[in-house]
Amino acid sequence: MTAPRFSVAVTLALLLLASASTPTSASAAAVAALTNVTPLQKVLQLLEGMAAKGKQEKHEEEVEFAKFQEWCDGTREGTTKSINEAASQIEQLTADIAKAEADAEELAGEIADLEKSIAQAEGELEKATQVRDKEHGDYVATHADFSESVDAIERAISVLKSREADVPQSLIQVRDAPGIPQEAKIAIESFLAQGSGEGSGAAPEANAYEFQSGGVVGMLEKLRHKFQDQRLALEKEEMNAKANFEMLAQKLTDNIKEDKKRAADKTATKAQRVEDAAIAKGDLKATEATKAEDEKKLADTLAACHAKSEEYEKNQVVRHGEIEAIAKAMEILRSDDVSGAADKHLPALVQLTHASMRKALVQLRGKESPEESMCRERLTSFLQGRARDLNSRFLSLAAEHASADPFGKVKKMIK
Repeated sequence: MTAPRFSVAVTLALLLLASASTPTSASAAAVAALTNVTPLQKVLQLLEGMAAKGKQEKHEEEVEFAKFQEWCDGTREGTTKSINEAASQIEQLTADIAKAEADAEELAGEIADLEKSIAQAEGELEKATQVRDKEHGDYVATHADFSESVDAIERAISVLKSREADVPQSLIQVRDAPGIPQEAKIAIESFLAQGSGEGSGAAPEANAYEFQSGGVVGMLEKLRHKFQDQRLALEKEEMNAKANFEMLAQKLTDNIKEDKKRAADKTATKAQRVEDAAIAKGDLKATEATKAEDEKKLADTLAACHAKSEEYEKNQVVRHGEIEAIAKAMEILRSDDVSGAADKHLPALVQLTHASMRKALVQLRGKESPEESMCRERLTSFLQGRARDLNSRFLSLAAEHASADPFGKVKKMIK
């Protein structure tokens, strides 16, 4: 794009405007300042300052954005790490909960089996105890019968041998004793009947009595030995039955005790596993909440960083455009047309009195040619276009000043 050509009037107005933009107390001081630094140099210095300031602000924005981007990266990295760790922890806690609940369920089944085994063993022990009590009761009764029979036989033998008068009574006790065989009862009855018959007649002969009582005594001796043997066998059976019961009872008791201990241990372990599952569920809920918060934080951070990044990119484009526009303006001011006009007319302008300067400016303004007006409009159009493209308020204000009366501030300054 070719640089716009400026008329002498516009050039002088720009130069005087630049000098007028510097705070001063009187127009004389402003004009006097021109003798040291030309307005063109002043404008260039101002533009250079603006360019330097723009570059500095652009650099500062870059530094600030770099810090912000570093914060974004750090926050994103840290939050993402926390989310991943929470996800791993959630996975582990979920597995721990499933394992704890499975263990508790398995233990519950084992406890039920042990309780069933305990109940069965206790039932067997109770049944065995009942059988043993009945066997022992039968033993006591049978042993008493054998003992009673043996005692009765021994008394009868003693009476028969001593020929005492109570022989019939002793034999009757033997006959009625439990366990006496039928043939023995018949023999005793026959002996008693014979003794009863002899009592009503003459006294029996001694040899005959001895013979009959001797046969009964021999029979009673055999019965006594038989009952004693049976009683001894009964006692042995009782001892064996008692030993077997005690061994069975001890085994069942030990099994019951062991199963109860195992059931108690498994019950405690089951309670611990249930508690473990409950604790893990609480940790899982807290971890899920923390993960959700981190995910929201990450989403908000990414959104904020994205928005800030877009704003930064736009601002950088605007900054770059403003710097280019200022550089273009400086290029225009350094062009031969502008610098030549300043060298030609500025010395005479500086020597003017206030009144003659006001008159000259009026004449210059009134003599603005169509070419000069078109040149100023081109400058205004250029600044407005750049301001619109870059959305720059700074260039928009510059365009407004360029389109305004270039002598207005100068006239005010020299009044």
